[in-house]
Amino acid sequence: MKILNYAVACMSVIMFGGCLNYTPPPIETESDTFTKQKKDPRIVLPPDTKVLTLDMAQELAIANNPSFESKYHAVQAAWDAYRQRFSSYMPTITADYGFSQNIGKPTDITNTTQYNTDSRTSSLGFNASLLVFDGLQREMKLLKARHEALGEESVREDARRLLLKSVAEAYNNILLQIENNRIAITDRDFQLKQLKDAQYKYDAGAVPLSDVLNFKVKVNQATSNQITAEYSYNAYRYLLASLMGITESSLPESLKYSPIDAIPEETLPDINIYLDMALNNRPDLRNYREALEAARYQLYTQWGAYSPNLYLNGGLGYSNNWNHYDNRSGNYPAARHSYYNDRTYNWSVNSEWVIFNGFSRELQIRQAQSQVYSAEFNVASMWITVIQEVRTAYDTYLQNVKQAKLFKETLQLVTKQRDLVEEEYKAGNKELTRLNEAQRDLVEAETNLVIALVNVMNARAQLDASTNSNQIGANSKKD
Repeated sequence: MKILNYAVACMSVIMFGGCLNYTPPPIETESDTFTKQKKDPRIVLPPDTKVLTLDMAQELAIANNPSFESKYHAVQAAWDAYRQRFSSYMPTITADYGFSQNIGKPTDITNTTQYNTDSRTSSLGFNASLLVFDGLQREMKLLKARHEALGEESVREDARRLLLKSVAEAYNNILLQIENNRIAITDRDFQLKQLKDAQYKYDAGAVPLSDVLNFKVKVNQATSNQITAEYSYNAYRYLLASLMGITESSLPESLKYSPIDAIPEETLPDINIYLDMALNNRPDLRNYREALEAARYQLYTQWGAYSPNLYLNGGLGYSNNWNHYDNRSGNYPAARHSYYNDRTYNWSVNSEWVIFNGFSRELQIRQAQSQVYSAEFNVASMWITVIQEVRTAYDTYLQNVKQAKLFKETLQLVTKQRDLVEEEYKAGNKELTRLNEAQRDLVEAETNLVIALVNVMNARAQLDASTNSNQIGANSKKD
């Protein structure tokens, strides 16, 4: 039954434009369990991939993310709705066929001759009707549908913009958790080394038990930080895999990632360049502008309702009549059968003009005007939002670059300071609390630096998104 329904659907589509070819969603998503899911032959991540770069992750997301792929079909549906509007310029042709039979058998006959009758009639006709003029309503509806389709294209491009930003943030957070894990392991190794030395000194009676316990606590704290980093690392791996359209929502454990970028040395161009770029490139702003144009054409359509409509009609018909007579007493008429065929042709020009319909047209115009005004303010609101997002992303990037440079310098100072305090503690010239503070400051400085570097990368992704300047997947098309 499923195959039959599919065949019928395809036959219907072929009659009106052909079957649509598309790549269906992953077959696994048809399963209602994970353990018994059907296996899809497609492979999102190439099996020989050892290092997953950000560009590769973004390209795979554009190619496989189901949410983004659905936007493509929404665009196709919008353009098909636009093409449908051209049918209003074509004549509407209909065919009709009819057959009837009438059987007559008279009863209670007195002093007269009656016949049984069998009359059959069939007819076949073709009619055509063409709308010649309707006050340009067809043209306005056509242009409205065109801007709606362009708006859907903008929605898809905006989905690409946001998807690239989300992939970049998930990828960068994976790098952050890798560094957090490294920092936690380094801190744990340092504390274990101090614990070993303290244990020897305690056994020799050189330090109190509190020093040993102190380093055991620090080891546990570093281990806890490592567990937290591993958890966050896995969570962001799952997120990145889902954005890439991987049905298992997981990436291989052996997969490597690009290292965190160094602090950028180049300075950004003037912000006005980014503002102009955003106002010209942002698809969400373009979508609001297309919606405004569609609302205007809807208003023009309502004005066309005041115009008369002109129709051209024509028809061709053929009918057949056949009669048979039969006298039950055996006396037959001179002609027991009769039939005739008729051919008819007709054409006409009709016009209709609505003079008054209860102010419906006037109210529809006012409604359409309000929708235009609403769309104008939506454009203004989005215009302001775009400016705000660009300014925020621009300043955020500059601020994080400054912070990263400062934290890099701080890390160098804190590292040297910690090493000096460690030597002095071993020589008995510094208290344990000072060593704890120095190591804590070092861990904090390392953490601040990697956070700042990742923030720079995220700010760059945010700036690219606010101006729609990331061109990965910009020309991706489906057959």
